[in-house]
Amino acid sequence: MSSKRNLPSWMTSNDDDGHGNFGKRPTLDEGGEKSSEIGTSNKKTKVENENAFNKLMEGVVFVLSGFVNPERGILRSRAMEMGAEFKQDWNSNCTLLVCAFPNTPKFRQVEADCGTIVSEDWIQECYRQRKLVEIDSYLMHAGKPWRNGGRSHEVDEEQKPSVPHKPQKRVERETSEATTSIKSKGKDTDDARKCFEPSEVKKWALDDLNKTIQWLESQEEKPDPNEITKIAAEGILTCLQDAICSIEEKQDIGRGTEDWKFLPRVVEELARLYVVGNNKASMSKEDIHKQALDCKRIYEEELNRLDHELTKKSKINEEHRSKRGRTNDASSSGAVEYDSDDTIEMTEQEIDLAYKTLSSKTCNL
Repeated sequence: MSSKRNLPSWMTSNDDDGHGNFGKRPTLDEGGEKSSEIGTSNKKTKVENENAFNKLMEGVVFVLSGFVNPERGILRSRAMEMGAEFKQDWNSNCTLLVCAFPNTPKFRQVEADCGTIVSEDWIQECYRQRKLVEIDSYLMHAGKPWRNGGRSHEVDEEQKPSVPHKPQKRVERETSEATTSIKSKGKDTDDARKCFEPSEVKKWALDDLNKTIQWLESQEEKPDPNEITKIAAEGILTCLQDAICSIEEKQDIGRGTEDWKFLPRVVEELARLYVVGNNKASMSKEDIHKQALDCKRIYEEELNRLDHELTKKSKINEEHRSKRGRTNDASSSGAVEYDSDDTIEMTEQEIDLAYKTLSSKTCNL
């Protein structure tokens, strides 16, 4: 016998169940009006949220650097969806550069123009949270206001401090601090680059060669004198290459060169600048890597030049010694050859007698 299926209460009429108001369906007057109000309110809130989301980055005029599709297209569309305006290339109207990594040509251009540069993570985080998150922790370079309309420091209300503050003074103070930071960093970078002037690096190469040769000569097992200069030069360049490899692998230079007994000056200077985890370095890691490659090129050229000069000087000295040897041979070629084994040893009396005999014979001539 099949059981009867129970219908939902709101589908059962009073006549069928005979239980008065049990399962009575709400009338329009009781519930319909309230449901309509809730639906309208939810729709209104959703529209307001969408409008707010579409204006999050209003006033931002941005350029992308270092990205390839599809990532480039996604970033561009998400930023534009939040109200930002995209430009293909940087100009005076742009307010923000979204950069994949530092030291791109575009990065240096915007940095020189005192523009603001930010990581792509900021765009992604704003889009994910659907609100404007604080930009400071995503900045790669602090410069001019990153949006038009004087709203560069707006963030979501939940992130703003509850204590009273004066926005205008805060903006002025932050702008002043950013400008001071830019000037200070720029001065430190200039000082670091002056340290690696080509003329200075050439002096280091000569000093390092002389010191390395002296160090090799002080060892118990010395290289061949004719090979010592070449060995010293090769050692310097190998040590420098180890330092470059450490930079490329994002390791401290000291770890890559700890087995070297003598460190060239250029490696010491690079190690001083390059410290893994030091985000306050006067030069970026990419700039230091580029500087290291330039130094290696200068060292190679200078050491090759010095080796060529020493080889040339050695040949000249060899020729001079050869000429002196030929001159000495020529001057002694007229002398009567004798065999030392034929020499007769004589006493003093025998010498006197021989002298008198020779003298008397000379007088009789």
